[in-house]
Amino acid sequence: MGIQLFTCGVDRETSFVALSQAEAAPKTVKAFVGVHPSEVLREETSLTWLEPALRRASGAGEIGLDPKYSAKDAGSAQTKAFLTQLGAAQSAERPVQVHSRDAERECLDALGGFSLGKVLMHWFQSEPLLQEAVDRGYFVSFGPSIIHSKKLQRLALRCPHDQALTETDSPVAFGALGGVKGPSLVPSVVFKLSELWKEGFEDTREVLSGNAARFLGPSEKG
Repeated sequence: MGIQLFTCGVDRETSFVALSQAEAAPKTVKAFVGVHPSEVLREETSLTWLEPALRRASGAGEIGLDPKYSAKDAGSAQTKAFLTQLGAAQSAERPVQVHSRDAERECLDALGGFSLGKVLMHWFQSEPLLQEAVDRGYFVSFGPSIIHSKKLQRLALRCPHDQALTETDSPVAFGALGGVKGPSLVPSVVFKLSELWKEGFEDTREVLSGNAARFLGPSEKG
């Protein structure tokens, strides 16, 4: 089994870079396209490019809401962009990766208005809302901070094993881990999950690989 890399756009420009990389190496690179909450105020508001791009991509992401960057209330630019992107993902029948920092309730409410095949809650951190997310069948991803974060470890213990995924949150570097970043951290995340779940490393890796295939859908398997 080879290595697959997943790359996400944060705006129009980086989304098309991701598509170019995926199309140059389709067996290795999978591209998600969209506008991150941090880029909404800088990006064109029509998003007319998104749906055609999604038909070339593996999914929509990283999209969502985050009050750190701008208002997230109903009618805000962030919320309008998020809803537009969810609608495009529904039309293109693509999975969605959702950024929900400090906006978990609002993101879940928005997602409830769409019929989406697969949803990944990226780095989901709401303990009170975790059960609602998994009851809806959403996947939840865990990154390198799980190695030292007690909160993320509690979430991982409560998350059904068949709805968990791993991630790097690259290009973010982790000071608590010596400033390391990137795909080299994924095995450490898998190891921590295997430790928490009291399963072997290879068994945990197999479960997570199967989860990734189910999240992407039948056309992306193999």
